[in-house]
Formats: sequence, C-alpha cells, structure tokens
Amino acid sequence: MVIDVHTHFIPPELIEMIGTGEGPTGLTVERRADRDPLIVHDNGLRYPAFEVFRDVDARLRYMDERSIDVSVISISPSLYLYWLDPGETVEVCRMLNDAAAVMAGDSGGRVRALATVPMNDPAAAADELRRARTELGLVGVEIGTSVGTRQLDAAAFDGFFAVAEELAMPVMLHPYLSMITAPAPGLEGYHLGNVIGNPVETFAAACRLLVGGVFDRHPGLRVILVHGGGALPYQIGRLQHAYSVRDETRATAVGPPLDYIENLLFDTIVFDRRALDFLITIAGSERVLFGTDLPFDMGDISSPGFLDDHDPAIAERILGGNAAELFGIEAPVASAVEDPPVAS
Repeated sequence: MVIDVHTHFIPPELIEMIGTGEGPTGLTVERRADRDPLIVHDNGLRYPAFEVFRDVDARLRYMDERSIDVSVISISPSLYLYWLDPGETVEVCRMLNDAAAVMAGDSGGRVRALATVPMNDPAAAADELRRARTELGLVGVEIGTSVGTRQLDAAAFDGFFAVAEELAMPVMLHPYLSMITAPAPGLEGYHLGNVIGNPVETFAAACRLLVGGVFDRHPGLRVILVHGGGALPYQIGRLQHAYSVRDETRATAVGPPLDYIENLLFDTIVFDRRALDFLITIAGSERVLFGTDLPFDMGDISSPGFLDDHDPAIAERILGGNAAELFGIEAPVASAVEDPPVAS
C-alpha cells in the first residue's frame, strides 16, 4: 500500500465562501473561463485552485495515475490565516475541517485528512483539534513552523501539544512564510524564498523543538518535518555540538538533540536519491514517509518505483507501512473512480 502523507487541498466550500464576499479577510477569487479559479491574497499572492485540490473524483484519478493508494491531505499553507483576528481564523478552520472530513468520507477510504487549527489562539487550536479527531475522524494536524512572531517552543503552545499527544495526533510542520511575506535579504528572485527559505524555516522550527524542551514536556508527541526535514538531517550534528559547548543551547532541554530523534518523522521530498539515502541513514527507515507535495510545481513527481532497488522491507515501510502505523490506516476499498486510468 502506497500512502502519500504530503499533498494539499483547497475545498470548494472555501472558494464559494470567498466568492460570496463572506470569506476570510484579504482573500478574493478570480473566476476564469474554462480555467481553474485563482485565489488572490491582498499581498499579491495568487495561485490556481486546481480541480485536484477541490474535487474528490479528480483526486482519485490523479492518485491512480501515480499508483498512490491513499492520500493524507492538508490545507495549502497559504491558508493558515494566523494573521487574521483569531475569531475569524477559528471559524474558517472549522469549515476547512468539516470539508476535509467530507472529502475523506466520499473517497472510499482513499483520502485521510489532517486538521487545520487556529494557532493564533492556542486554546481554540486545542479545542478544534479535539473536535477534528473525536467528531470528524481526522488523523493528524498540520501547523506552521511559527505563529507570527511566536515560536513553537513557547509555553503558550504547550496546551495544544498536550492535546495532540493525548489524542496521538501526529503534527506536521509546514513552512509558510515565503508564501505570505517578502523574501528575506539575499533570497530575492530565483524562487529562493521557497528553495532556501522553506528548508531553513523547517530547520529553525525543528531546532527549537529539540532544544526548547518541547519533547521533554510532551514525550509522546510525534512531529513530521516536510521537505525531508529541511536542513536538519544535514546539520543536526552542528546542533548536537552546540548543545555540548554552548550554555544557551543546553539551557532548557534535558538531553542533547539526538536523544529526541524518535519524536521526529521526515517525508521523502528531497529530489535527489543520494539525499534520500542520507536521510534514511540519519533518521532510520522507520521514520521516513513517502510524500509528494503535489499538485504544486515544487512537488516531487517521482513515482513510488524510486525505491525499487532498496531492500523490499525498507521500501515497503517508507512507501506506506510507516504511515499506516502512524495514522492507523488500513487498506482502502477499491477506487471510487470508474475505469481508472492505467498507471504509467
């Protein structure tokens, strides 16, 4: 069974809400004849809401073409909406989670969903996470690598992480700042805000979790780092060294960073087989999850066959076994799409 843990969606309910003028502040929809609608942010960001984002049958066909059995969907990070009034973010998150549950329910077991929560109100985020799990059956949660100027090791988020730990809800960290803010100095142009900014954003957040005591306070918390963990696998030795020689690095966490590696999981989106092999060596094959980041153009279009020359047991774990155990996913029923196309 092949499970894609990193693929995004934008529900039609959100597009309709925005189109009626009742959607989130700062968003509009640009309708285009015979083309997918554009979601437009007031900062100039604009992107198409592809059919595969918003239609379950289109998604299932898309999965069949790529030999993917199950997709674990999460909202596009541009729609975290942490920058809005918390009450508005809460309302939108509830709608997004309801819509995600509908898409999952209409998929014959082939789509599972991660919750979206209002991290700009940590108490409300904890409440919505509990609702998403107990009432909607969502299997995890996706959050940003920071919340405005607040970092995830702040005590304000402990209540949220406690609920995620209690409910055994894996937390996917996904960078988003490059989508909503101007690039940092030196990252202007060449799409470097994404190419460099995203991995660095993930690296910084992961470091703060490791040395900020989050896993001491929440030892059962499982965190998924996208894009192969950003820069963390390559630079965790540097963080480990800093813990051994710098008082400020070891001031909070009980143990060194590598003591908490079992709390972390990593997707496969690194675009280079040598990098993937290194990730497997550093993290262990039991902590690597197949992901694509599709349908974005910066997604990894490698077919599941990219692991064919690995040990079959390792390939099976990475392609689906690890995710099935993590999210409690059983093999789905046959595709809900009639006469699916032959995988190429």
